[in-house]
Amino acid sequence: MTWQPPDGPARGSVVLLHGVTAQAATWWRIGPALGSLGWQTTAIDLPGHGLAGPLGKQPRFEELVEDVGRQLPARVDLLVGHSLGAIVALLLAEHAAAVVLEDPPDGLGDDRDIRLGHEVGAARSDPDWARAQLRQHNPDWAEQDVTHAVDGLLRVDLPGLVAVLARDIGWDLPALVAQAGRPTLVLAPPPESGGALATDRAAVRELVGPDRFVEVDGGHCMHRSRPQWWLDRVDAFAEAVLSGRA
Repeated sequence: MTWQPPDGPARGSVVLLHGVTAQAATWWRIGPALGSLGWQTTAIDLPGHGLAGPLGKQPRFEELVEDVGRQLPARVDLLVGHSLGAIVALLLAEHAAAVVLEDPPDGLGDDRDIRLGHEVGAARSDPDWARAQLRQHNPDWAEQDVTHAVDGLLRVDLPGLVAVLARDIGWDLPALVAQAGRPTLVLAPPPESGGALATDRAAVRELVGPDRFVEVDGGHCMHRSRPQWWLDRVDAFAEAVLSGRA
């Protein structure tokens, strides 16, 4: 999915990476808005998600990352990742000038594959129930957000993704942030809200600096629940770190 500036040259190139069980369509509101602000914007379906098709036999997380890397435009000024997409963004940071991490996880939990199976299985057994649950627990989401979230659960390659997540794909989030070597903005919900960034919060905040570690009570999916807030922060960060980049 791509969105172009309405007129004139682009301010730069932005790539959006979604999280587990989501799809490029999760950026249905953010992508066009970034385009209208002058950013040439691309949203990519991670392998096994959305329209990307199933993962291969015995898939590995490294292969998923490499596949995304092959889909990146020749120039990436800002690489944005939500949840697991944030980890992919950090691993591909060498291709970008700057990085935005939306609630990056410092782990997925020992039972991540089991939880994923339950979540996807429930949605496929009763999509209407899944929609109702999402509306109840996310009152700030637009109806399109609910629709795209359920559609993502219905489309995801569950066996392939479970195979990836069942393996040891643990990571050291502070080390990944440090190794990225790029200006980095972190958007995270407050610690008491139960977001994905937990034990490594203080270390990541120290690495990126307090001005680039921004909290808002918007849950795990701030691009859905606080879209204007999200856009304002990301656009200001991009302007600050990319201005003057030829």
